[in-house]
Amino acid sequence: MKNIFTNQKINCIAAVIALIMWALCSSVFFTVKEYEKAAAFHFGEYKREYNTPGLKVKWPWPYEDVYKVDVRLQLYSPKEMVLQERTKKKLLIDFFTLYKVESPKIFFTKVGGSMTKATHRLDDNITSDIAAVIGESTFDEIVTTSRQSLLDNIQEKSNRGLEDIKLKVCFLSFNRVELPDENKAAVFRDMINDRNKISSQYRSEGQMISDSITSNADFLVADILAKADMQANTIRGQADQERISILNKGFSQSAPLFKIYNEIETYRKAYSKNTEWILDGKNILSPPK
Repeated sequence: MKNIFTNQKINCIAAVIALIMWALCSSVFFTVKEYEKAAAFHFGEYKREYNTPGLKVKWPWPYEDVYKVDVRLQLYSPKEMVLQERTKKKLLIDFFTLYKVESPKIFFTKVGGSMTKATHRLDDNITSDIAAVIGESTFDEIVTTSRQSLLDNIQEKSNRGLEDIKLKVCFLSFNRVELPDENKAAVFRDMINDRNKISSQYRSEGQMISDSITSNADFLVADILAKADMQANTIRGQADQERISILNKGFSQSAPLFKIYNEIETYRKAYSKNTEWILDGKNILSPPK
């Protein structure tokens, strides 16, 4: 019986020693995972960082405490907000960002290791930067022409504002940028008016080009006709000259023929309205009967 109590006492002592050793080892040894970083603090004072994964050693608690932080990319997607762009249009904006903690030392000393405080600070910085950039830009720039450059500008400003707590915004984008329902109809009307103004300008420019082409074509036609008429008159003059020359040669060879031709021409011109002629053979210039 005495041996039984002795063995139980030995087992209890061994269990207590094992428990103490386990507690001591668990307070001295710890592991850092691949996606973690850690920082050791001596009574709240920073001592060292653990930036590589694996089994690590520290002084036992309560002499030193170790705090771990997840350094993987974290998603933050707040509620939508309504902002005004440069022309005072209200925009419904919904964004998301990917961020990460870069330094466990700064993270724990500045925000006490609280991710809630970190996201509040992140939200304050990003929303204020978005409001500032949106207020200096137009709707077209935000949606189409300068979207990416504006996002890069916001990300750069936010990173400068979060430098003191070592939070880094790695990616920022808009989920949605649209007009509230009450503004859509007015904006659509403005867009239609703008498109009509542009189309009217294009039509007027097209009409101006058309008139210029028509005017040039009319000028070319008139010029061609004038040259053709001048050339025709020249040809007719040369033909008449040649005809007269031929007649003169013929009439010089026969005086009676020349006399008859002159009488016929004189009579034709003098009595051009008469269509019937009766000639008596004696006096060819006598009036018709």
